[in-house]
Amino acid sequence: MTNLLTTWLLVWLAAAPVKRPNMPVGWTWPPSKAMKSAGERCLRRLDDASQDYHRAEPVKAITTPVTIPALALGELSLVPLKGKGSYPMDCHLAAALRDVAPALAQLGVAALGFRTLHEYRRVRKHGRTTNILSRHALGLAIDVFEVRLDDGRVLQVERDWADEPLLPLVVAVFDGADAFRTPLTPANDPDDHGDHVHLEAHMRIDP
Repeated sequence: MTNLLTTWLLVWLAAAPVKRPNMPVGWTWPPSKAMKSAGERCLRRLDDASQDYHRAEPVKAITTPVTIPALALGELSLVPLKGKGSYPMDCHLAAALRDVAPALAQLGVAALGFRTLHEYRRVRKHGRTTNILSRHALGLAIDVFEVRLDDGRVLQVERDWADEPLLPLVVAVFDGADAFRTPLTPANDPDDHGDHVHLEAHMRIDP
């Protein structure tokens, strides 16, 4: 009987979904020495890519805050769809977006229209706020509602997802990029992401 229970438990554990932590591994606040070192390495990535940026004033929960002049990351532009601001983000999100800009350009993507970048808040699931700190709070996430193409077309995620094959191709660029976590989209999370694509950059603290 004991062996049977042990076998059942092992099968159940193998089948149970793996919960992924929402915070980067090793993340603490205030930032640890290792986190600050990771931020300096990230800034060197921007320098090596000749990316224009400014070190931002301290922002709650953002380890290495930067602002991007004109929100231009290589061949890719970010377009705010509501309000104005300096739009601070963690260096890791800026570097990740810069990394995928050439692949997006090959698809004809000129800009991403967003509504949320940094915002200190908790994760919402099925319309309810959880106790989990969102990666928006860390400056590592962006919510994309529009994809603007170099031929002048504007694809809206909510309106065009079902009928425009280019939108899943755009998401595939992020999904295949080592710098990003799995995107949340109308396809894999229709309840909470039916009208936008949620993108999260990795922050790898250990070199």
